[in-house]
Amino acid sequence: MGSVYKRLILDTMTSKENYVDGIIRVYNNDLCKVIDNYNCSAFYEPSYVIARAYESGGF
Repeated sequence: MGSVYKRLILDTMTSKENYVDGIIRVYNNDLCKVIDNYNCSAFYEPSYVIARAYESGGF
């Protein structure tokens, strides 16, 4: 689970953002509820799909 969030944070970070702000931004997003649900396939999706879902607002 940690590596999924790590890749999402790194994939969506801006150049002016530090790691702490990236962690807070990602963990406060509603997409975390979907990723944390092991009954859906979001956890198993490739990192670029998760990043695209984060940027578009959902799967």
